Amino acid sequence: MDYLRHKSRYLKKLVAMTGGFLILAGMILLGIAALALSGYLNVGIMLENKYLLTFAVVMTAVGLLDIFAAVIIARW
Repeated sequence: MDYLRHKSRYLKKLVAMTGGFLILAGMILLGIAALALSGYLNVGIMLENKYLLTFAVVMTAVGLLDIFAAVIIARW
């Protein structure tokens, strides 16, 4: 019985972390889509070789920060 309580607690934390990451990623993607549709952002420029690494690093950093925030929220 104690094992199931621990597993349930772990599952709740995992769901909180995953949900937080998906919410943040969704907000970022919706913002990028809105800027692209309104003409303020040229999405094709991010696919050029000189900007691709920077874009990938920024997206990875945002994801890691979101996971860090989800861990803090899950422990709180």
